[in-house]
Amino acid sequence: MAVIEKWTGRHAQALREALRLTNESFAERLGIAPRTITKWKERPDMLPSPHLQEALDAELARAPVDVQTRFAANLGEPDQRIALDQASIGQLNAAVTDLARLLARIEVSGFQQPSAH
Repeated sequence: MAVIEKWTGRHAQALREALRLTNESFAERLGIAPRTITKWKERPDMLPSPHLQEALDAELARAPVDVQTRFAANLGEPDQRIALDQASIGQLNAAVTDLARLLARIEVSGFQQPSAH
């Protein structure tokens, strides 16, 4: 997970975009006015107050792995290895199993490529 020493408007916008929230939804989540979110966008070097620094830290910390990955990408950080929890590994295994079953059905049903004329 990316660690932000001092949040700026740029970081806050990257988090809002990673969460896929509107200005209004993000402001409500942080307990601030939507105009503050707009100011961050207009002034990417602006430093939010210490209270908002903590709120942004908390939002990033509780964000799912996919949001944290989008956040890092939005900041232009290089890809990092992501630790997967057991629930994520279980979901991936189920998806791979489902895909294997689907491929087996396609093969069994005699799916053929259209012949070239």
